[in-house]
Amino acid sequence: MLLAAAVSTAVLAAPRLPTDAEPHPLHVDCRGERTNAPTVILESGAFGTSADWDRVLPDLARAGRVCAYDRAGVGDSPPRAGGEDVVSIAHELRGLLDALGETRPVILVGHSNGALYAETFAAMWPERVAGLVYVNGVGSDDLDSRALLGDLAGERQIADLAAETGDLGLARPFARMAVSAEHLSPNAAARKFRFLTNVRGLRVARDEDRAIVPGLAIPRELGGPPPSIPVVVIVGATQPRMDIARAWRMAEIAPANRARLSLTLDAVGATHVSPLARDRAWIVAAVDWLRSLPRPDVGH
Repeated sequence: MLLAAAVSTAVLAAPRLPTDAEPHPLHVDCRGERTNAPTVILESGAFGTSADWDRVLPDLARAGRVCAYDRAGVGDSPPRAGGEDVVSIAHELRGLLDALGETRPVILVGHSNGALYAETFAAMWPERVAGLVYVNGVGSDDLDSRALLGDLAGERQIADLAAETGDLGLARPFARMAVSAEHLSPNAAARKFRFLTNVRGLRVARDEDRAIVPGLAIPRELGGPPPSIPVVVIVGATQPRMDIARAWRMAEIAPANRARLSLTLDAVGATHVSPLARDRAWIVAAVDWLRSLPRPDVGH
């Protein structure tokens, strides 16, 4: 298939990553002590940075190691050598895990578009994934719904507009609204505001968003994450009976339906971003469950 060939080419053409002897350039915020449980890696969504996980990080760090990072070109990370496609981003994450010394499988938590990056990584290197958490996630199952593809196309228009406001020097009102909606701490809010008013960063975030719809097919062409990887899906909607909310829920729970071990958590009344702050107990519950599962590799 043409798409499969394109995926293979993308994997081979991924940007050079640092060796074990080189410091990894990506900005990463790791907290908590390593335990027998897997390290948790937090992957933000569109126009997201590690600052988005400000409320979640300390909660998860109480029971083990957790890291949030800024993708290349986003937040406090330097520009990336490759493109904004999902395969390149998966390679970046692999390089980060290598640099952090994460040799055991990790739990990947992906919010919104970040779920597609996590899904792609798990399809490419399933042996490095101990569990997946989709938080209002975008994933390959969205391909099966015209309504969802239309919704994602609308998001792309918003991403284009956000970048244009940066080019015109008008990003500050947009940034204030976005930061206010997340209820971050003052320090994290300042970091997120700085990113959302940075012209270079806004362009990278726009280009990442443009690559999402074409990237939906990639994990499917790669065979998807194997059903042996446990999955937790967190679905939140303020109006769950709306047709579009039902369509999103159907696509979002599909990965859980395929996994041998799974949980589906309906965060009724949650907004798209509230699981990162007000409703973060859902993420904590999801990670706690995955951490509690037996690990045959522990001690080896």
